[in-house]
Amino acid sequence: MKTLFNVPLQQVVNTADEWLPAYPSPPDFRFNYYHLLTLAKNNKNSIGNAPNADNPPTIGIVGGGIAGITAARELYRCGYKIILIEATSRICGRHYTTHTDGVTDMEMGAMRFPFFSKPDSKNSVSEYYILDEGNCTLQDFPNPGAAPGNTGIYINKGYGPDNEYSKPTLIDWPYTPSNPSPPDNDKLKEVYQKVSAFVSLFTQEAGKLYSGAEWGKFWKNVSNNYEQMNVNDLVYTPAITKYQNDGWFGGFGMDDDQAQIFALIGSGDGSWGAFYEVSSMWFIRCVMFGFNSNLQTVVGITDKSNLPHYNSDVTDSKGNKLEPPLYKGIQALDEWLFYAPPPGSDSSLYEASKKSNPYVRILTNSPVQELQKDPSTGKINIVCEDSTKETYEVDHVVVTPTLWASELNIKLTGFDQSEMPPLVLSARNSQHNITSCKVFYKLKETYWENGVSKIPQVIVTDEYVQDAYGVKWSDKSGEQGVLLASYTWEDDATKLLPFDNSYIGQFLLDKLEEICQSTLNESIIQYVDIDSGPIVIHWSQQTYFHGCAKLYRQRNWALNYALLAYNQEHSSNSKIYFAGENYSVEGGWTEPALRMALDATINILKNSKGTFNNGFDPKENYPQYDTSFAPVNTYPSPHFQKSNS
Repeated sequence: MKTLFNVPLQQVVNTADEWLPAYPSPPDFRFNYYHLLTLAKNNKNSIGNAPNADNPPTIGIVGGGIAGITAARELYRCGYKIILIEATSRICGRHYTTHTDGVTDMEMGAMRFPFFSKPDSKNSVSEYYILDEGNCTLQDFPNPGAAPGNTGIYINKGYGPDNEYSKPTLIDWPYTPSNPSPPDNDKLKEVYQKVSAFVSLFTQEAGKLYSGAEWGKFWKNVSNNYEQMNVNDLVYTPAITKYQNDGWFGGFGMDDDQAQIFALIGSGDGSWGAFYEVSSMWFIRCVMFGFNSNLQTVVGITDKSNLPHYNSDVTDSKGNKLEPPLYKGIQALDEWLFYAPPPGSDSSLYEASKKSNPYVRILTNSPVQELQKDPSTGKINIVCEDSTKETYEVDHVVVTPTLWASELNIKLTGFDQSEMPPLVLSARNSQHNITSCKVFYKLKETYWENGVSKIPQVIVTDEYVQDAYGVKWSDKSGEQGVLLASYTWEDDATKLLPFDNSYIGQFLLDKLEEICQSTLNESIIQYVDIDSGPIVIHWSQQTYFHGCAKLYRQRNWALNYALLAYNQEHSSNSKIYFAGENYSVEGGWTEPALRMALDATINILKNSKGTFNNGFDPKENYPQYDTSFAPVNTYPSPHFQKSNS
């Protein structure tokens, strides 16, 4: 998730349509899920009601991450029978908070969360579940340029982008919360200003049009112009200063040297070089529509004493032990949704699975091997690879694993081309999952807070470290914080794959020590708890994930929309529903995962002839994807050609 120099997006409030969210919010599907959930909560009921209350349909949910848990919870609230099947021994998926000593937390997966301009925007699904229901505590994440302990930038062995320093230097990027400022270097300021100018030009226009009837035309024009470009193209495309009402905002207008700097310092939360071959539409969807605004960390739920099953023995429906809920970090969200009763219900998902005649079954250590459709009944058999080789017959299936995990692990049989078209299968099999690596060390002391150390809280480098962060996930007494010694993506993460964890940890610490000693004459290792050793995760090596998050290349509109619109166009026949971040096109993990889970819930209610509550009518209030539109396939675009003529 990239934060563009902390340039604030002005929130535009729409009052004409209660089901339309305010800007910034996703551009492809403008629907106010927050409002839908709030109405259900205030009325102490669900989104809708399953048909045949005495014997409702059974929903199989593949994957126990945040998308699977959310879909299971909302469908359970509606009265459906639920079978939640997770391949691994733990729920929560890529929400993965480790607790090294009961005090110090480390976020191995999702770490920074957007709340669409500000935490009380009443606009994002994350805000509803994390704050309104879960009552979690937040705090700012120390992104480059937004770290209270300041940011240091190390370029060209410390001699600066143009060899302007006579000795190794950490370029200061000061923390000025009320008025975000550029790095203290003329070359870096130029890059900062060019990207900021592009963002300002785009968001001013998008903010004006987002809630109006002209949005569809505007977004199609933007897509026609930028679908064929990747981020690298966007960086080099000449800038414009005036919008001509044609969906063209130019580019950043950088030269080679500036492009290299942008690859290093990125747009406010780390380097962008690893993303240069990604579609420019991914950058636009992410940066211009709130997915990089006001990034926060989730500390957890402060008052744990009365929370359900807190630090208690818990098991799935087969007796397999589950991690006890500690309600710390981002896992607090998953644990809250799983163990706490939803509004209007006496039983949580977990408690419902313990009843003598359960409506909910929770199955871990059960990799799904196959989904078999029975044409004669329309039902689907879920075949697992667990020790019992048990098969579960269900009426509908929600599929949440990442695209590559789904392709490599789950066989589809009995589905004809009207139910699983070739374009959908191609999208499922060819979309791109990025690699990511995190390397953590426990700290002895939060050096950026001790009033003695000169070492900045965040170090951005053009070395293999890339980005290093000093982080605390709470202000709890005794927490000394952690050093996220390296946070890398794509090729930068792939470089580290051949080495074992201890070597990687020492390798990175040695480089950080060299940087701090040569520029500040101070040791960073003195603050690191070396004895605890590094904690490393390579998401590409996780068997049931095969990567960290979905990205996509230019010209992938049709493949993206095949996945996005699948629930709308094909689920009524196939009885399969896609949910989770990998089936979206939005930046980040959690928000699109939650939105897709709710989309699956709404479509299951509609297809099974359930009823909807709280005045919501999907025919009237729920938007439809325009799958007839495809961006022009001209490259470079006419605007690009004109600006270079």
